[in-house]
Amino acid sequence: MSPRDKNNKPLKDSTTDFFLKVVEKEKEKNTKEIVNKDNINEKKVKAFDTGARFYNYMNQILDKILSSKVSIMILSFMMAAVLFYSVSGRDIMTSPTSGATLEDVPVHVENLDESLEASGIPESVSVVLVGPSLDIYRTNFSNDYQVYLDLQDLHAGEYVLNLQTRNFPESLEVVSIPSSIKVTLAKKVSQTFDLGYRFINEDQLDSKYSVSVESMDLDSVELRASEATLSRVETVEACIDVANQTEDFEQNAQIKAYDSDGNELNVEISPENVHVNCQVSSYSKTVPVHVNFIGDLPTGYQVSNYILSQSEVAIFGLEEDLADITQVDVDVDISDLKSSTTFNDVSLKKVNGINKFSQDKVNVTVEVEKVITKKIDNIPIKVLNNSHNYKISFAGLGQYASVSVAGAEDKINALNVDNIQATIDIDGLDVGTHQVNVKIAGDDETLTMKLLSSSKVTINIERN
Repeated sequence: MSPRDKNNKPLKDSTTDFFLKVVEKEKEKNTKEIVNKDNINEKKVKAFDTGARFYNYMNQILDKILSSKVSIMILSFMMAAVLFYSVSGRDIMTSPTSGATLEDVPVHVENLDESLEASGIPESVSVVLVGPSLDIYRTNFSNDYQVYLDLQDLHAGEYVLNLQTRNFPESLEVVSIPSSIKVTLAKKVSQTFDLGYRFINEDQLDSKYSVSVESMDLDSVELRASEATLSRVETVEACIDVANQTEDFEQNAQIKAYDSDGNELNVEISPENVHVNCQVSSYSKTVPVHVNFIGDLPTGYQVSNYILSQSEVAIFGLEEDLADITQVDVDVDISDLKSSTTFNDVSLKKVNGINKFSQDKVNVTVEVEKVITKKIDNIPIKVLNNSHNYKISFAGLGQYASVSVAGAEDKINALNVDNIQATIDIDGLDVGTHQVNVKIAGDDETLTMKLLSSSKVTINIERN
């Protein structure tokens, strides 16, 4: 019989009770683990479901964005802004004040009297900006700013004027460099100039063709500018475009004025265009290049030789116009030359009838040597044209000549009596006493010879 307490209730066995508690705890633990696993699985399912819905949602948004041009532009701008921010080192956000320079900003001229010409105004200037980085960036991006010069109510004369700016943010300090310039305003005058022509875009004309001008409706035009500008005008030419021409053509060619260096001048031209008729030809022939030396070498120097990069060129034009042209010339200025020199890209001289060259520039190497002088005596005088076999006798020592020869040192040192001929010509002379001229010549045309003895000798002609 089980033991009882004072109330006559059965007493539990302590060992049994302990085991019952252990069993209950295990049950609770297992139950909690099952519940936790269920909760984790449920959270995973919910998370996956949420992620899938978000993915589908983003796909729908991207589809809408990519289907709209406006949305694409906004997205592109945002990406460009992020990229600029990352590349610029975050200066826009982190630097409240910075500086920048705008290069080659055009200068606009305003309110210039039409009767005046303005000079001294630069085509462009640099502009320095100081201020908030974001405003500087915005200025660069907008590009609607201006630098201008206001010439309102100014007359002929010289002025020092400040350049002005507009359309810059008020937050920026703006300084043009230079900030002020010296401007000259001069009265315009008119002058008439002869009208020539030039071909443009010749590199786009097939090499087998050449163009000649048959007629132009004008032979002179009127230019209007200041006297100083007009004095710089070297040529006034109609610019005839020959690109891709293969047969006779006509066109309205623009007229331009050029200075001696070939730079276009800013002048008013009336009229601005001229009607031209042109003929296209494919005839050509090859001729040698001849060098003309201009100017004088310093005393004691001479040209010993020259070398051309191109000794012959093809000339193009009408066959009848080229018939009498046997060479083309190139001018080389040797003034003050004391050593061998190469002149690059020297222009060939174009004459009437030549429409173009196969190559219009050549290189000319001029070899210059120091000149020395040598006297050579006792040069026998030879008699020429003694067809009757007369007996010739000279008065005194007249049968010998003396000369001075100037030239390159190495050539002069190698020179002797045998290299020089002194002669008299008795053609047409009869028996008797005569005075005849003495002529001298040498083997080397680069040497300069001067007769030192008498230029006339007395001879006696007798029959044998």
